[in-house]
Amino acid sequence: MLTLPLATPRLRLRDFHADDADAYCRLRSGGAFGRHYAAHELSPGFSQGLLQQFIAQQQATPRRAWQLAITLADSGTLIGSVGLRHSSLPGEAQFGIELDQAYWGQGYAQEASTALLYAGFNPLGLHRVEADTHAANLPAQRLARRLGFVPSRQEGERHILALSLDLPGVLSERKLLGQTAQLRRHPGYWQLATPTQPDFYFGNLLLPDQAPLQRDAWEARFDAVFAGHAGVQHRTLLWAMEDEDCAARYQPWLDAGYQYMETCALLLTRDSLRPTRLPAGYTLRPLASDDDWQQWTSLLAASRDPGHDEAGYRRFLGGLQQRYQQLDNNGHGHVWGVFADGQLQASAGLFAWQSLGRFQMVATAPAARRLGLASGLVSALAEWGLARVPRLVIVADAHYHAIDLYRKLGFVHASSEASLCWWPRPAETA
Repeated sequence: MLTLPLATPRLRLRDFHADDADAYCRLRSGGAFGRHYAAHELSPGFSQGLLQQFIAQQQATPRRAWQLAITLADSGTLIGSVGLRHSSLPGEAQFGIELDQAYWGQGYAQEASTALLYAGFNPLGLHRVEADTHAANLPAQRLARRLGFVPSRQEGERHILALSLDLPGVLSERKLLGQTAQLRRHPGYWQLATPTQPDFYFGNLLLPDQAPLQRDAWEARFDAVFAGHAGVQHRTLLWAMEDEDCAARYQPWLDAGYQYMETCALLLTRDSLRPTRLPAGYTLRPLASDDDWQQWTSLLAASRDPGHDEAGYRRFLGGLQQRYQQLDNNGHGHVWGVFADGQLQASAGLFAWQSLGRFQMVATAPAARRLGLASGLVSALAEWGLARVPRLVIVADAHYHAIDLYRKLGFVHASSEASLCWWPRPAETA
């Protein structure tokens, strides 16, 4: 939910109330204001009907529409309205704004829109917003483009523009991060920040609209937007992979110490699951005791990338454990372990929300590999998850052998994502 009012340097965005009727009718009566409206849509009666609708929407449970009054911070003067209305699809909404023509050309529309969109992508958890404009309303289309919207489709005389983050791997990771994550739009890219876990590379990153090219420019952007985030010592960029993406293309980045990775987001549904069973003699259960979690930490630390300092990686795992235990306490799922004689042999997390579940950190002890533990573990968790949500997503290295394991269980390709990550190696911090 949104906490109102939303404040910007010059504006306050608040809920409408009945006393706004006269001011709202006046701001909608200007000649230039109504050039793209039908005549009856500018009448006092129509405007009052809109206002009553906005007030009624405030009472809905759960609330699905926020049409907010745009007021000047210093005087409280009502100068327009800006709104988000949930669509029938989870995580999607419609956007609209109207402004008294006396305040055009002063940046108020962009200031109000930016504030509400930020709130929509964060506390409301949206990942796609559409703006419906008349084909002749060029100022509205220019505003939408400044906000990051791009043309989506045309329906008669209506131009539909969209502001979206269509990366299944990132979107499911953001679910795991919850309210601690902040998604912010910048020209040409998104920024995802998780201040509570600054050492989590894929919780603090930039998401370019297109594959990044100039390393110096992107490093400067990363350093600028994360300058106020204490503890962020890495740089990570992630984008929707294009056909020509390959390690050779990013050799200058690799020479500068970056790691290039290609990952696949894979989806599983009830109809596609081909279950398998754990071998006899193993026990599957959620991690619960301190000893369980200590074994989990040791298992994952032993399988870390050689470039990660063990002490630093264990600190990262400590933050991850806290986040997983909070998700567990809130009823979203568990980290599970496969045990033999009390010893952890394999583990994976699965956490679910209203329409989506996400696997996390599938790992098997070296001595227990090729015994069918990973297949049986993922299959069992999938049956548990699909009894609660219709879709599950898992993200894996595109060139890792586990991809074949997941496909045999029924996972299908959803998207390919590429990333570049630099972090201080132990020799660099000595």
